[in-house]
Amino acid sequence: MATANSKTGTTYATTDWNKYQQGRPRYPPSLTKIICGYHNRHPSAKWERLIDIGGGSGIAAADFMAKFKTIHNSDPSPWNEEQARAFLSNYAEEHGLNPQLEYSQCTGEETWKHTGDSSADLVIVATAAHFMDPDGLVECAAKILRPGGTLAVYSYWNPSFPGRSQRFHEIFGKTFDRLVLQELESDDNGNNARLAKVVERRMTGGGCLDSVPLPAEFYDDTKRVYINAEPGDIPYKYLYQRFAAPGKDVGGVSRVDERDEIVQYKTDRDVEADGWSFETKKDWFPVFFNTIRPANSKRTEDELAEAYKEWEQAFDEECPNGTVQVQWPCYLVLARRKS
Repeated sequence: MATANSKTGTTYATTDWNKYQQGRPRYPPSLTKIICGYHNRHPSAKWERLIDIGGGSGIAAADFMAKFKTIHNSDPSPWNEEQARAFLSNYAEEHGLNPQLEYSQCTGEETWKHTGDSSADLVIVATAAHFMDPDGLVECAAKILRPGGTLAVYSYWNPSFPGRSQRFHEIFGKTFDRLVLQELESDDNGNNARLAKVVERRMTGGGCLDSVPLPAEFYDDTKRVYINAEPGDIPYKYLYQRFAAPGKDVGGVSRVDERDEIVQYKTDRDVEADGWSFETKKDWFPVFFNTIRPANSKRTEDELAEAYKEWEQAFDEECPNGTVQVQWPCYLVLARRKS
């Protein structure tokens, strides 16, 4: 489960990362290939040092370990650094790799203070940008990157279910609302203002990362990739409208610029979208929900069973073989550090 923490600025300060990986989609090789292909097309790009901002346990950085000599995992949580030290070391040993592994504890916007200026060739931010001030994040990355280096910010969103009815999707949304949003909203840790800011960043524009700017003073060759997603249409956005000010639409001002290249990929059509769809069983969904629900939830087993009841009935009706195809939208922002 997620634990809001005002000191570290993250909702995942004490996460059980093994359970997290069981309940979330993996970053597929196709995503790593897009990022590395973009980086490699710039003649001045090097493959020396990668910085992972908001890296958690290091699961995103591990995808690039075979290509970089140094991996730096940065996260504000002491617990997450402990998990990253174990995970990345084990991953390197299991795959016969020997990178230099570095760690720091800080907020995403201040990572440059711990890594040094012009010290990295690739900066990644994987499903963490919504916890950071967008302007502070991209300015921090610009300080860290060497000229010609790459910034890659990416995040997935709630899934859709190909071949299932509109009712099936609506009931999934209602269940997500009951088990996640309502509990986060009623969390008694005094983090509602921070939750509202996270929602604003996620719901800005039409792509979950449209709140991330790519200032021309820092970056060129800017690119925004939408996988299994239509720009301008964030699935389940209607659930978040109550976080907006009265009379206002949820979300902030889109930072997508006319110079940004827009690219769309679709699973089963484009190899760039491979891996964002998989088949799963009904008992996977509580695992997924629990990676987002607050850890201090006071719901009883009976209350949880009632919250899941309508979803389980819909699943049994529309998925009589016991499985369903889950397809994830993913959003990727790429930019090159200017000389």
